[in-house]
Amino acid sequence: MLLGLLVVGRLGASEERSSMFSIRTVLVPMDFSACALAALDHAADLARPQRGTILLLHVVTPTASGLAEAEPIGPEVVSRFEDRLRQLADRLRAERLNAEPLVLIGNLEDEILTMASRRGVDLIVIGTHGHSGWGHLLLGSMAERIVRRAECPVLTVKDHVVARSLEVEVDAGEEASE
Repeated sequence: MLLGLLVVGRLGASEERSSMFSIRTVLVPMDFSACALAALDHAADLARPQRGTILLLHVVTPTASGLAEAEPIGPEVVSRFEDRLRQLADRLRAERLNAEPLVLIGNLEDEILTMASRRGVDLIVIGTHGHSGWGHLLLGSMAERIVRRAECPVLTVKDHVVARSLEVEVDAGEEASE
């Protein structure tokens, strides 16, 4: 059962004629939070029947402090996230799924949308932390912005859904802040 289901997007001409939506490539933005892992579980369930490919994407966002420019991201940071994504990809491969770990540096929203377009993704499955009130007003919702701007359908998975089987060790301080 899919909880927190929101699928939007435009179908291409061939998909308009077909009664079944074929999922060959799924993009899962991964911040290693519980809701991102839950989104990955759903992506695996959706990709499995078509033996699709899951693109695991982590975007490292450079941050600037004050008036200074953003500090460069060192290779050790990228390597650490590559290792964590590789662990998830190996677990997916053990379940006979195709998985590709990707780490990019840049603006989270832009990198997700660019990767989806560049790779011809059929579906983006993204976890949503479910901020509301002031938190939503101040921070906005990354998932909401992806839903609005994506050229393909987007499935959002709420943060109260617990990941079933794919877990990685996550330090509380690293979870979604990097």
